[in-house]
Amino acid sequence: VVVTAAPDMVTVTANASVSGRSVADAQEGMNAIVQSATQKLLDLGVEEKDIVTTSYTYNPTYDYKYDYNSETPTVNGYQADHTLSITCKDVDMLDSVIGVVTDCGMSEIYNVEYDVSNRSELYRQALKAAIEEAAAKAEGMAEAAGMTIDHLESVTENTGFDEYTVSTHDGAVSMKAEAVGAGIRSGSVSVTASVTAVYEARK
Repeated sequence: VVVTAAPDMVTVTANASVSGRSVADAQEGMNAIVQSATQKLLDLGVEEKDIVTTSYTYNPTYDYKYDYNSETPTVNGYQADHTLSITCKDVDMLDSVIGVVTDCGMSEIYNVEYDVSNRSELYRQALKAAIEEAAAKAEGMAEAAGMTIDHLESVTENTGFDEYTVSTHDGAVSMKAEAVGAGIRSGSVSVTASVTAVYEARK
């Protein structure tokens, strides 16, 4: 059973890449970008606890010299990558958040995910509806077989079913926003629940 609702929160994953002759150079450039982006996000109204580093790496970059016998790499600098996960409790802030992080130098937007803050409540609704649907199907099957339901023997929640997708008017996309013109639009968030119910029937 699927229960849908309009999203009331959105998470943006943004990355910045900075190159430098040394680790210190790359780190200095990266710190400037992330500090600027963080302050501007706070000024927009994003809560500090909702700005989280999910990846932070440094890697050497190389020059390659070729001769007849070998390929010899030489380190020519370092590249730093810093990825932030930014959660907005107001979906209308999305364009502003993307504008801020890209203006500050976090030009790689990896993902945009819509969600609902009351996911557990929606899942309980879906679970209740799934149990009611199972009962209705059991009644129908028993009637078709010339039997009546005596009692519910067992009901089991099928694990792994607290799943969701973001739907648009054109269909469903996998938890990602769909770009339309200069903006990004969302649809509805769907929460799915499934149960297995066993009923005892009699003639």
